[in-house]
Amino acid sequence: MKVILVGASGKIGRGVDKAVSANHEVVRVGLADGDVQCDYTDTESVRNMFASVGAYDALVSAVGNDSRFRRFEELVDDDYRYGFERKFLSQIRLVSMGQSTIRDGGSFTLTSGFLSHYSNLRGFATGPFNAALETFVEQTDQLWPRSIRVNVVSPGPVVPAGREGRGRVTAEQCGQVYVRAIEGTMSGQVFRIWGGLPIPDSRGAAISNRRTPEEQQSTKRTGE
Repeated sequence: MKVILVGASGKIGRGVDKAVSANHEVVRVGLADGDVQCDYTDTESVRNMFASVGAYDALVSAVGNDSRFRRFEELVDDDYRYGFERKFLSQIRLVSMGQSTIRDGGSFTLTSGFLSHYSNLRGFATGPFNAALETFVEQTDQLWPRSIRVNVVSPGPVVPAGREGRGRVTAEQCGQVYVRAIEGTMSGQVFRIWGGLPIPDSRGAAISNRRTPEEQQSTKRTGE
């Protein structure tokens, strides 16, 4: 299969690239690197990307730097707009604009994150958009033509190999889940890889003030 990987050079993207390229052709897409350059927040840039790639079988969206992590009382309107555009709207745009050149039976695999259910005091400008993306995928499942499939992967905090455990996963583990979404027959599904964390009874039920190890390194995260 010919697979477009948007965000190929990112933390999760590298894990997906390694797993997918073992058996499929990967077209790597980045903002300033890769086989094709694209700003997925810009409609014309996305249109040019699809025109350049031509017909394809699957698309994975694993773009990083899609959220701003600040305490609730510090968030301003632009922080919410930033997360909405990158975490939600831009991924929907890839599906909407990518339908015309994807082959029959092709698949789109998007990325949300565990903050849809496991909130923390710095995650309010991304968790709700994770939940919105998952709801969109679940509720539009019967609407896609030509047997097109749309799924979403929800990773937990991504850590280096050897540091995985409860609530922590590696990019390599994530990559295998994206392969399942690409090669399987499922549609409208949320693939959760949370390092053994259970699904709470309601979204945002578990609110923690603890910062994950990677949040301590950066204010921008992928896969949350």
